[in-house]
This record gives sequence, C-alpha cells and structure tokens, in this order.
Amino acid sequence: MNAAKIIPFTKPQPTSQEAKSMYSDKFTQGYVMSSRLYRQEVRPFLSDAAHNVYEKLEDWINGQLKETDHVSHRQIQGGALKGANKLGSATVNNGLKELIWFGVITVIEQNNKIGNKYKINEISLAHYFEEFSASVIKALRFSNESTSISEALSKVKQSASVGDAENPSSASVSEASIDNSLDSLEFKKRDLSVDKPESKMFDDSVKYHEDNPNLYSLRELASKYPVQFDFQAQAKKLNPELNENLVFSELKNFAQWSTGRSKTTAQNWMNFWIYRIQKLKSPSAAPQKTKRLSLSQIRTFSSKLCKHLKFASDHSNVGETQKQFESRIAEKLGNPENAIAWASYLHEVGFVGKLEDFV
Repeated sequence: MNAAKIIPFTKPQPTSQEAKSMYSDKFTQGYVMSSRLYRQEVRPFLSDAAHNVYEKLEDWINGQLKETDHVSHRQIQGGALKGANKLGSATVNNGLKELIWFGVITVIEQNNKIGNKYKINEISLAHYFEEFSASVIKALRFSNESTSISEALSKVKQSASVGDAENPSSASVSEASIDNSLDSLEFKKRDLSVDKPESKMFDDSVKYHEDNPNLYSLRELASKYPVQFDFQAQAKKLNPELNENLVFSELKNFAQWSTGRSKTTAQNWMNFWIYRIQKLKSPSAAPQKTKRLSLSQIRTFSSKLCKHLKFASDHSNVGETQKQFESRIAEKLGNPENAIAWASYLHEVGFVGKLEDFV
C-alpha cells in the first residue's frame, strides 16, 4: 500500500500589526489621505471659515471611515501649542454651520459636555452650482429656512414648478422663478409693516423750516428767522426746569461754537441745538446740610448742662450717677430738636450761635 503524498503548504506570514492599523476603521496612530474630491469639487465653493474648520476636523479623524472622536468647539479652534494660530469662536460656529448645511460633514453623535462626533462625507458640490447661481445658493443658506442645501433647492424647484403650472409659457426653472421663490423663502419673516411717516416714532420730531434747503451760518440764519426766540422756546419745551438766564448763556456758547462750523440747513442748526439742550442739566441746588452740634460740642456742653443747677434739677433722673446723666444728655444733644428745646440753657453755659437754624 502506497503512502499518501504530503502536499506542502506555505505557512502564511503574520500580517504586520502596524500596517494593519494604518488602514483600519479605527486607529490611534495613522494617516488618512486628504480627499482629492474635496479639494476639487468642494473646497472652491466654501468660505474660508468652513475650509479652516474642515482642516481642523481632519486632525480629529480616528479611522478610514473619517469619523472623529468627541471634539469640542475649543478643540476645533486649535492653538494648543504655544504660539500656534487659533480660530475664533465665531469662525468655528459659522464654519460648522456651513459644512453641515452643504452636507460636507454630519453630526453623528451630540454631546454638549465633551463635544459632538462628526463624520466627513465624500461628496461633490459642483452639480449644485452648475444648476443654480452662487448668489441663489448663498441667499438660500442665509435665509435659515432649510437645514440643508438639498432641502432648500427642493423647495425652490417645487415653488418654481407651481409657478410653471400656473404659467405654461414658462417651460423650465427660470432665474425669475427662482428669485420669486427666494423672496418667499428668505423674506417671509420680514413681512411686518414698514414704518410710515405718521408712525408714533416720529410724533415728537421737531421740524424747523425743513422745506428750506439753503445753507446758512448761524448768524445768517438769525438774520432770516427769529432764531433766538425759537431756540429759547424749544429749550424750555424740552426742559421746563431750565431758567431763562441759563438758556441764554447756553445760546451764547452755541453761537460761539457755530463760528467754527460749516454752513448748513435751518433744520440741522435746530438739531444741533436740541442735542446741546438735551445734555444740559438745570443747576441743582446744593443739598442743605442738617445743622447740628459737633461731637466735641456735644461732649463739652453735655457736661456743662449737667452741672447747671436748674437744668440738672429739671432733667436728671432719680438714682442715676453723674456719668450716666451726662451720657444720656449727650445722646439727646445729638438730636437737633433737643438742642433747640434747650437753647436757653446752652446759651447760659456758653454756646454762641443760632440754634434756631437747626433742623
């Protein structure tokens, strides 16, 4: 009996773990080639903010699937190394919004604490810009009516097709129909009534010979119109508390100031005057200070009063010591009303002054 022939098999060589990790879906150290599709058919249509954010997200890719770990806005900003360039917070926000709207990236997991996970998509934007103008797409993006470019353009086409059905002479999606749909998409939130000339906002507006477009110096204007009377009257109307002397003094200052100004209309001179009066405050009377005895006077005269026989007999309490008596009277002298009530005693012990002025 013949023995079976042994067929030799080559022992497979172990795959290099390092090489394997280079092309795995997940890795800690590795390299993902930058997308040629992105460079040719996405990058030309993005703003600088979106492109800069895209480059930052590439630094956080963790595998060939081009998914990132959780990455916060601050991490996307960069600048971890001393002296390194750093993106602004607004740049990151705007860049992320643009990339998401165009579908260049997708948020695959949200986390407000440690940041979102993103996936970079292999797409092209060229066909969108072949079908629609850049201005149309830009208007759609800033209208905030749609969450993505595909949704926005779908609405535009739908709106345009409705218009074509109503107007059979229009056989295709025209720029005019796009503009009309954009008007409804971008501006429908702005359909509030505009301010009218009779709006309450203008009720208190001061008009001063606004129908006269000629330019004057203030001196020339005063020779044509009763400027002094008009301006003083307007000042009193704006602030009735201003006295005439103060207003006239300010008017003289205004006249001096006007000598260095260029000629302008009567309405502008009135506007200058109103602005000046609005900043002018009526002189406030100095707050009247309450008159009272000083601490040293209280100590001195409380001691003298308590030694005054008549005062002591009238105001001392049975059983209190001299020190307690003086302490109690000193406390009472701090009240101007008591000082006025004891004026005759105070004058007898040497106080000089008008206690009647105490309030």
